[in-house]
Amino acid sequence: MNRRKARSSVVKPSKQKTRSVKTRPIASMEGLYEDPHFRVIDLDVRSRQSLAHLVAAWPSSYLPMTEEDPPHWLILNSGKENAEDAAKLLLRHIERLKGDALKCWKRAHQKVFDIGVGAPGPGGGRPFEEVRLTPKTLRRIAEVGADIQITVYGPELRAPEPAKRSG
Repeated sequence: MNRRKARSSVVKPSKQKTRSVKTRPIASMEGLYEDPHFRVIDLDVRSRQSLAHLVAAWPSSYLPMTEEDPPHWLILNSGKENAEDAAKLLLRHIERLKGDALKCWKRAHQKVFDIGVGAPGPGGGRPFEEVRLTPKTLRRIAEVGADIQITVYGPELRAPEPAKRSG
């Protein structure tokens, strides 16, 4: 029988001198990023038919990433400070539609209230509970035939504070 000697997997300490390296603590991420927050509600409307009458009815809407003529996709931005007021403003725009613009709305295959929120940065684990819609507003959204979608945007760095000038 030929037996080989098993090699030890134990690492022997080196006889070389080692020097210790001081490490710095990683800077806290707290305060670098925006807190979680409500951003906006976009009304996202898409149709296989022209939305030109809706564009005319909502001059503040825009046509995202497309140069289609006639337009088949538009977004109307709420521009409000909180979700409830933003949703109510968009609902008023829809409820005031008449004639061909109303027909465009009804024919659209996608009608979405897209609620945008900003996410916290790393370590920003506090709960965010500031986006609320009342049952009445939710019913109104359902009555106009729209869906609700939540979009969570990635964390954003806080803008640096301007340097203070000395007198």
